[in-house]
Amino acid sequence: MNRKLIVLLAVFALAGSAAFAQTATKYFVAHQGGYVAAATVTVGKSGEVVSAAYEEYQGPGGWAENNSADGKSIVDGAAVRVPDPFGNLTNTDPEIRGYTFYVLAGGVWVQYAPGKEAFAKSTNVTRDFDALMGNPLRAAAFVKAAREDSLVNVKTDGLKVIVGRKASETVHYGAMNKADKNANYMSLTKDSIGYRYNYLATVSFFRKHPTANFASAVYQKAKVNLIEDRNVDAAAKVADYVAAMDDVYVVADIVTGATYSDFQHYSLELQTAYKMAIADALVKF
Repeated sequence: MNRKLIVLLAVFALAGSAAFAQTATKYFVAHQGGYVAAATVTVGKSGEVVSAAYEEYQGPGGWAENNSADGKSIVDGAAVRVPDPFGNLTNTDPEIRGYTFYVLAGGVWVQYAPGKEAFAKSTNVTRDFDALMGNPLRAAAFVKAAREDSLVNVKTDGLKVIVGRKASETVHYGAMNKADKNANYMSLTKDSIGYRYNYLATVSFFRKHPTANFASAVYQKAKVNLIEDRNVDAAAKVADYVAAMDDVYVVADIVTGATYSDFQHYSLELQTAYKMAIADALVKF
């Protein structure tokens, strides 16, 4: 820990004596796109990490209703609606105002906007789902909607919006949040500890080492020993993971236990939330 941070935490400890804890959340587009996430960290009055977590929610491709002829896949033309603080605010239709619509076009989820007589897909590649979710206010609204189960599939008839099934009813990976114990995204296998045990390793390491240089993390061959916990992954049997060695991230010579490629990204997002929480305790924004 460098001197500047030590001085900052000393000031923080004095300032924090009046407040037990401070929480901050950093919103971001996750997993090289297609997912929206929130990293939340709470710090105590001495700057210690009280709690840390991140939620990673499926984007439209993870919950849009299958619309192919055989009902087994998603094809161009599938459409969804998400709450958006900037979405169609001048529109008088309550089914349109305050929402943004996305339609699958050429394999990309692009904005689907009401025109003079009907909805039309955007031809501007900078207006696709990932680009719009780069705005933290939009990302926060998406995360809130995912938590509250207010994301829906839609069809349109001219300018009329026909609301269909909720995302929770059409999600393809068992749960909207990839870290949910009932999710089946990136399941544990004989060669991989899977998403949820990776999540546990990432968060556990961060709580102990919030100031680590995560950008310098490197892979190293190591044995991963898991303790089965159905509250982490309801379906996984740890005994099924039999790899003698795995590629595990190491930070400052400490083995993290995390094996997936997103470890550095999500750890840095958690670290940003950590910095935000400290700043929020010191300065009233």
